[in-house]
Amino acid sequence: MTAEEILERLDDRFRLLSVPRPRTSARDHHTLRGIVDWSYDLCTEGERLLWNRLSVFSGGFDLEAAETVCAGEGVPREDVLDLLAGLVDKSIVAVNSSGDRARYSLLETIRQYGRQRLQEEGGTTRVRVRHSEFYRTTAVRAGQAWCGPREVDWLVRLRTDLPNVRTALDYCASRPDLAGDGLEIAVNLARTRCWFFSSTLGEGRHWLERLLATGDPPASATTRTPTLTAGALAMKAWIALCQGDNPAAETFLAECRAVARELPDGPSAAPVTYIEGAHAMLVRGDPASRALLAEARDRFRASGQAGDAHMATMLWAMAEAFFGTRASASSARDVYVAEAEASGAEWAGTWAQWCSGLVELRHGEAQRALAPLQRALARQQAIGDSWGPVWGLETLAWAVAATGDGSRAAWLLGAAHRMRRDTGVALIGLRPFHDAHLTAERRVRASLGAEEYAAAWSRGASAEDAQGPVPEEGPSPVRSTHTRTGGSHTPTA
Repeated sequence: MTAEEILERLDDRFRLLSVPRPRTSARDHHTLRGIVDWSYDLCTEGERLLWNRLSVFSGGFDLEAAETVCAGEGVPREDVLDLLAGLVDKSIVAVNSSGDRARYSLLETIRQYGRQRLQEEGGTTRVRVRHSEFYRTTAVRAGQAWCGPREVDWLVRLRTDLPNVRTALDYCASRPDLAGDGLEIAVNLARTRCWFFSSTLGEGRHWLERLLATGDPPASATTRTPTLTAGALAMKAWIALCQGDNPAAETFLAECRAVARELPDGPSAAPVTYIEGAHAMLVRGDPASRALLAEARDRFRASGQAGDAHMATMLWAMAEAFFGTRASASSARDVYVAEAEASGAEWAGTWAQWCSGLVELRHGEAQRALAPLQRALARQQAIGDSWGPVWGLETLAWAVAATGDGSRAAWLLGAAHRMRRDTGVALIGLRPFHDAHLTAERRVRASLGAEEYAAAWSRGASAEDAQGPVPEEGPSPVRSTHTRTGGSHTPTA
């Protein structure tokens, strides 16, 4: 067979990987199915049941997930650990204990075999529903813990479990009666900024759009209420805003307004007020955004949504930095920094440092903006954040340009461009950022000249490792989570 023919048949690998040959016993019939059958027969009844059910996981799982999803109908929860240990001993399940939580996994062939067995026993639907419910609960727990001391732990955990989350989302999207559950998963992942942290904004928007498009399900564990729908629409609009996709953001904002008419004028309307304020700031560059974002913050706080309130505080402080006076910007920054410190939230703390640098840059001294911007960037890199450094490098470029160091500023502008491209962000759709970018670019071009600016910009855009603090003696980037290299680009916004 050709490679193409093999590829076409890999979905049925148990029939494909068969080598009939003269034999004197059944053991000599060398098929992949026969070999795995033999291993399966060597397992106890409980181990076989667990093997079948573990096949619903994608990309690995931990003990809590296995106990919650696989227990029941012949497998007591208290026996899952021992059965799992038996499968590890038989090399059916692999275990990695290098992290804070042991992770288990099955080779794809072993997983597919278990999935076939699960289908044969008629248990697929039951176990997949439990799998989706477990990751719905996980997403909700993460959302409730957002902007707290375990914020980064949850972000890392969600990123590790993204394959399972995707499987759960896909299953919920295929079942109208579970669409509400899927929507709650997607909303809470957006609430925790999981898609931002993992630099997968487009995927987050995809799931929100797909689940919202399913219509109103007849019944589900999570009822799709107007409040849930409003939250999902607001998150979808927020992601589009962050991508700089203004036409889509306009459409999504109109949908938010339509749903808002069904909501009481109070805390439940907070997501819509938040998006109104974010749209006013990022798309229109409207100083009125400050009041809208302050109102959204108050509404979130009144409904006990601390994480969402913190995000509104961040945007309010950002709007004050861009459009307010020195006094109002400094006051908002102080509120934001105090709130971030009190929460113990590490990711939020990096943005508080970033905001401090932005306020100093726009209302104080550019030189004094460098230190907080560098600290924010270095810490975001250390925790594996793929979103914050996109803006950390860009804002750092503005500050360095304002200090008069044109070469370093051009390099940083190029590096920031490369990271926006990798993330899928169009800066031109983010008005205050785009205006500040153009101001810095004009300043640097004037100081360097076209040829020198293009050369420094291209070095930054093509650097493999674009994150890290501003180098003291020219651009010397440090290790980053990004590995793609940039090509030749015209240095524009």
